[in-house]
Amino acid sequence: MNPRLLLLLSVFLLALPGAIRAKEVHLQKGEIYRDRDLAVICAGGQAGPLGQALAVRECQYWDDFDKKCLFEKTIYTYNNLECTEECQHWDSFNKTCDYQSKCAFYPRQEAFVLSTCAEFDDYSHKCLKIKQEKIDAGK
Repeated sequence: MNPRLLLLLSVFLLALPGAIRAKEVHLQKGEIYRDRDLAVICAGGQAGPLGQALAVRECQYWDDFDKKCLFEKTIYTYNNLECTEECQHWDSFNKTCDYQSKCAFYPRQEAFVLSTCAEFDDYSHKCLKIKQEKIDAGK
């Protein structure tokens, strides 16, 4: 066998395990990692001794004609807790979100507070009554 070919083959085999290993990304607060239609955001809002919530964005409303995302929802995770900011009231004619739920993270309490629209006025396109729900380990 040709020595150059043998050398090239051995270099390829040594490099192969590194090429097929899992991808690992380390983010600092505020940094965003994107891979195709996935976006991972290191969010914190309120930094505390227990750490920060991880934010993952995914498309909630997709335009098949233009092949683009019209609205992204954000899923926040901290330990076993999860809170999702998403469009609750979508205007399909104008392709806009009239009301989006909101998450607030409280690391010291290890809890999220999810604000949603309990009563929505379709005529004025406004939320008339907001409901807040605590999401913690006791739930």
